[in-house]
Order: sequence, then C-alpha cells, then structure tokens
Amino acid sequence: MKSAIEILPVGSYFYFRHDSLYYLFQLLEFSPNQILVQRFWSTTNVPSIDKLRHFDVKSACSEFDEPFDEIICIGKHEITADQHKEIAQFLKIKAGKIARESGFLTLKREAIDAFEKQEYQEAIRFFSLAAPYSKYDIDIYEKRGICYLKMGQYIDALADFDYYLIHNPENEIVLAAVQSAQKEISKKSNS
Repeated sequence: MKSAIEILPVGSYFYFRHDSLYYLFQLLEFSPNQILVQRFWSTTNVPSIDKLRHFDVKSACSEFDEPFDEIICIGKHEITADQHKEIAQFLKIKAGKIARESGFLTLKREAIDAFEKQEYQEAIRFFSLAAPYSKYDIDIYEKRGICYLKMGQYIDALADFDYYLIHNPENEIVLAAVQSAQKEISKKSNS
C-alpha cells in the first residue's frame, strides 16, 4: 500500500488515520529502497496545512514504515536546508549501523566457526571482538565462557557465565559449566 506515496512530490504533507488518531508526516525523500519522512506526534486533531504550527515534530528524519489504508495529502512545502542536513545525518547514522551490524555478524560467524572447530583461543578472540557490538547477544557469553572453561581460564569462564545467567538463569548447560568451573577453581585453591 506504500505505493500511494510514490505519487506524492517530495515536501508533501500527508496523514492517515488509525483508530481515533491522526498520523502526520512530511515526505522528505523517496527512493525504491526507502521512504524518508519527518514525523509529527499523533493527535486527535485533523491535520491541515494552515494548522501545521500546532503539530509537534517527533523526529526530524526517519524511515516511513507505517501501515495505512489511505493517505490524505494536505499540501506541500519545499524541503529546507536544515531538513537536507537531517536527511544526510540520518543516512550517515543508518550506514554506520549497517556497517556495525555487518561487522558484528562477520565476527560472530568467525567466532562460531572457530568454536565448532574447537579452536578455542581463536574463538575467544573473535567473541571478544564481537561482544562490544551487542551486549544483549548472550550466546556470545555462553560460548566464550565454554571456550574459557576448555582453556582452563575458570575465572573468565565464570564471569561470562554469570553475565549469561542474568539473562537466562534456566540454561542447564551453563549451570553445569558453572559447577565445573567452580570445582576446578576449588581444586586449584586446595592444592
């Protein structure tokens, strides 16, 4: 249904209604890959071009991905120099996110390959490089903890397992690995 936007010229203000709210946007840029808009906060007031100053901007530039049945165009204003700067900034941030995500996925893939080949030192290196990109991808901490355990680095293994268990306290494999690491640490301290 987004094809309805294709006929709007850049700079057009349009809205759609969902339930009892109106969602207002200004079309900033249109390409086959993305639709960039300035978003306004949803409102119960019917948008019109002469009331634009009454609508608060929610985001200067974002991707349009809203579901809608019908859009209503209410007018057009030329895109300002400031809006062009916002578009450039948005695209720069988006490119950075894509690059980071791509780098993270590459590092994680390399780490898992090394892990599966039982090249634990190499897996630790790749998991450690990937970890700062996504602190919520807890599989990294589980697998790196297992690598540390296999390498006899029990304190490091426990640190990763502790972090993992904060997010998934029921994992029996990790709980057993914690017991194994604690047992090895206990052996070393008793010798």
